[in-house]
Amino acid sequence: MNLMTLAGVRGGGGTTTMTVMLGDALAALGQRVLLVDLNASDLLRLHFGVPYDDGRGWAASLFPDDWRQQACQVSEHLILVPFGRKSVGASGVSHLLRGDDFWLQALPGMGRMFDWALFDCPPYPNRLAPVLRFRSTLDVLVANPDVAAHVLLAQIGLESTSYLLINDFEPSRQLERDIVLDWRCRYGPRVLPQAVYRDESLHEALACKKPVTRYLPHATASRAARALASWLLAAYPGAG
Repeated sequence: MNLMTLAGVRGGGGTTTMTVMLGDALAALGQRVLLVDLNASDLLRLHFGVPYDDGRGWAASLFPDDWRQQACQVSEHLILVPFGRKSVGASGVSHLLRGDDFWLQALPGMGRMFDWALFDCPPYPNRLAPVLRFRSTLDVLVANPDVAAHVLLAQIGLESTSYLLINDFEPSRQLERDIVLDWRCRYGPRVLPQAVYRDESLHEALACKKPVTRYLPHATASRAARALASWLLAAYPGAG
């Protein structure tokens, strides 16, 4: 099983949306995919229409093996595990801190069930799950090519085992082109080969509670997700 962790340079950069797009694109290619939300905001579920009052979520589990009881079967090849909206107020911050340990204990029993497990991790400066990220096949930092993300990324740096996914790129803007050029020169092959261009379909898809890959398969963002999923299968074969 390949393990992929995704986190944003800062909040609001589209990491959750990228997790959804990639997971759905991999599932469409026949991969068995698990999506896990490690954010207390619990927004990953919205992309699949899991309602606010649905009590399921891994944070409500007493033991790591109980995560299956909290999972949502989205499609034949795709399973979602929300953080757990109802559990946030009752559980406090302890579940945020134990997410790393919880899923590390759960991983050994998941290898035969999935080809890919994608974890939507909290953004900087509270980027948690350090051990999970260290164990991952691919640790991805999501960044929009704007000045704030450029400064933050320069401050925190891109770790030697991490990769950068450029999201919400508008190539008609000179400043964004310059930032992307700087990142590609600075980080070289650790910048994922496919950037995700700005696409209003992403907002429309979320309003309809669907991944953009299902809402509008021919959208620019959908094509980018499929290209990235194909690259992942070529770069990391033998996931089963």
